[in-house]
Amino acid sequence: IVYKLNSKEELATMKSTPFVLKEGCAYKIRVNFKVQHEIVSGLKYVNQVYRKGLRVIKEDEMLGSFAPQAGAHEVTFPKQGWEEAPKGALARGKYNAKSKFIDDDKQSHMEYEYCFQIK
Repeated sequence: IVYKLNSKEELATMKSTPFVLKEGCAYKIRVNFKVQHEIVSGLKYVNQVYRKGLRVIKEDEMLGSFAPQAGAHEVTFPKQGWEEAPKGALARGKYNAKSKFIDDDKQSHMEYEYCFQIK
């Protein structure tokens, strides 16, 4: 699944249209981004997942520091191993999530919401 986060239409689609994960499946997240003017130090990915209004998980993933360059940076996480989607009858259903990229200075570089379904 690929999302381009540079348009409001794409962000609205992510928030309203769930993608489907099979319960217990293994997955990784890959992020491509550009740093333009100043070094971004201590970039961190924060993901909060909600089900029926209650937060079920909060994940913080340190991505590192990045200098400006002409091409895009690419980060895949987790760096080792795989994440596993929840499984079981209670795990099935629709989830909403809020993600953001923040640096050491607590400056938010990107925030977005998305939803997914476990079947």
